[in-house]
Amino acid sequence: MLTHYTNEPDALVNILNHGFAWVANRRHLAAQLVPMHAYSTREPQQFGMVSFTELRPEEAGAHTAVFGRLGIVVADSWARRHNAQRVMYVENKGPFTDALCAVFKMGYDDLKASIEYPDDGGWLMSFENKTAAAAVAGASLWANLLTIWEYLEPASSAYQREWRIVNPLPLYSLSEDKKETIENVTPPKGWAQHTSVISVTPADVEAIVCPSSLVRDIRSRLPSGYQDVQIIETDG
Repeated sequence: MLTHYTNEPDALVNILNHGFAWVANRRHLAAQLVPMHAYSTREPQQFGMVSFTELRPEEAGAHTAVFGRLGIVVADSWARRHNAQRVMYVENKGPFTDALCAVFKMGYDDLKASIEYPDDGGWLMSFENKTAAAAVAGASLWANLLTIWEYLEPASSAYQREWRIVNPLPLYSLSEDKKETIENVTPPKGWAQHTSVISVTPADVEAIVCPSSLVRDIRSRLPSGYQDVQIIETDG
């Protein structure tokens, strides 16, 4: 059971109508995993993702307090089709973290040694973009490490029990401001009409999670085709 939570009825309806918007997620792991490089403006592969939790509604109190109490439960088949993956959480210290840092240093050094023209401004892209890294001779280790990076998160977020779908394409225009991103993807700007989002249909949605006090309002707002989707009521 994977659920995406939001905090506004309009946001929930917009997702059902237009799809999930890619959100830039700075994971705050750069200083820990690659302290030798200054990622001041963008972390590797910060090109958008959509997050879900495997927590059941009755377990998700701490999660919904952060992300909102309105949830969209997606079908397992939809999640598999879009390559949803469980997030791995990185502790501040420990043997796994030490090994991870060591492997990232190996990949970083390998990439740096393979860059032929270090004065070319384009080389910077290789440190944050696995597609560019893969194109650099001998940088396949770093490219694969950036894929791993996409599914890492600090241990302080482990309570979220997150799964995520990651944008496979570099999207440098994506704003780090989540509110701005959501506004851009919905009317009146209509970003979803010309920029990739992850669409859903009624067949992809198993249930809507909703506080009991909002059920009537949410039911009245559901787009065509969603009226028969199960609503899981929660307290409030």
